[in-house]
Amino acid sequence: MIAIDQYLAEKKETVNKALQERLPASGPEAVRNAMRYSLEAGGKRLRPILTLAAAETLGKDEKEVIDIACALEMIHTYSLIHDDLPAMDDSDLRRGKPTCHKVYGDALAVLAGDALLTLAFEIVARYGLRAGRAEKAVKIGSELGRAAGVSGMIGGQVLDLEAEGGKPSLEEIEAISAKKTGALLRASVICGAVAADAGEKELKLLDRYSSSLGTAFQIIDDLLDIESTAEELGKPTGADRDRLKATFPAVLGPVKARSKAEELYNEAIAALEGLERPVELLSALARKLVFRDR
Repeated sequence: MIAIDQYLAEKKETVNKALQERLPASGPEAVRNAMRYSLEAGGKRLRPILTLAAAETLGKDEKEVIDIACALEMIHTYSLIHDDLPAMDDSDLRRGKPTCHKVYGDALAVLAGDALLTLAFEIVARYGLRAGRAEKAVKIGSELGRAAGVSGMIGGQVLDLEAEGGKPSLEEIEAISAKKTGALLRASVICGAVAADAGEKELKLLDRYSSSLGTAFQIIDDLLDIESTAEELGKPTGADRDRLKATFPAVLGPVKARSKAEELYNEAIAALEGLERPVELLSALARKLVFRDR
């Protein structure tokens, strides 16, 4: 039986330490402070933990993939900084603290996000300079670029903005979710698997697992926005509803949306059954992410 809460706490501490070690020690202090502020503001570190868990499932030590895990978290944090800007979601609170632009101003917030994104790819490139890792680094860099770019997260953000105030279909909501949230979550698992020398069959199964999990995660995120408080989530709630955002509860209603999340969770678990590896950890993480209350 996996003690998943203990695992999450231990790996969060591991990731936090590794992130601190990889922040730049030179360059203008103002932007370095803004980067550090957002990166150390808190957060569950779910994406890097999924990277570590995927590698562990395939028999690799976390030291082999910690660079990739840090790159994932830096990309995620960059996206949050930009997402909170006045031109985007205009949020004043993130992870229970004032957002980066509220503390450092819009210009430095934009630059801090850009710096974290570019640092992520620098870290992947340095990872690839070590013996036997060049080909894996190229694959990982490609996965990250696709997940973070117009085919993934940025594309999803654009579709999300375009859908505001409209009446999107379920298929359109699923497409937005798969890009805006699901792409980076999927990449967290796939990049960890690539670093752990996964075979083609294993990559296909983990693709199914992480893709289903990514959409389920977004559905629960949508539900928490209307069911939780700002104190519980560490960020404003009700914003999606107020801005007429394209969400699963808006299209399906809360009950059917939660049922859809559970259906996707079952699909994720079914994908793991073909792995022929010890999958208890990835199963427990999926359950934790889908049946969460914050």
